[in-house]
Amino acid sequence: MKTIAAIVLLSCCAFGQDKAAISVAEAGCGSQGAVFEVTSDDARHPTPTPESDKALIYVVERAQGVMRFGADGKWLGALKPGTYLFASLDAGEHHLCVTGHVALWKGLSLHSLNAKAGETYYFLVRVLGGGYNELTLSELDPDEGKYLVARSKFSDSHLK
Repeated sequence: MKTIAAIVLLSCCAFGQDKAAISVAEAGCGSQGAVFEVTSDDARHPTPTPESDKALIYVVERAQGVMRFGADGKWLGALKPGTYLFASLDAGEHHLCVTGHVALWKGLSLHSLNAKAGETYYFLVRVLGGGYNELTLSELDPDEGKYLVARSKFSDSHLK
């Protein structure tokens, strides 16, 4: 009897998910079927500054596995451990997404950004340990971000 009660309780939790809200939240991500070829480029280490009418985002990965990074429903590139990428965005509100192909309890992280023209933003992709491993995308202090970019290799990624 206890087994049946447990099954009923767990089934209710599964049906209780708000799939529409999850879909809206994941709108920052690109197509789930997108696959990237990712290499680290030892010969280049570009660190551009933002155009006057755009914002620039740097993303550094300190997780394990290949991670896709996107904004506003489009993948902007992919990273592997110890690499960074950058992307230029229009000023305004953006919805950022990072997701990976590793065994994690939460393999997706989202972040909103109100980007200002001419500004540079730094983000870190990492896995937080503890009872469950969770992928996180967190904004960094600019000094810390510049330091991590300087210590990382450039991620050269292309859709397959």
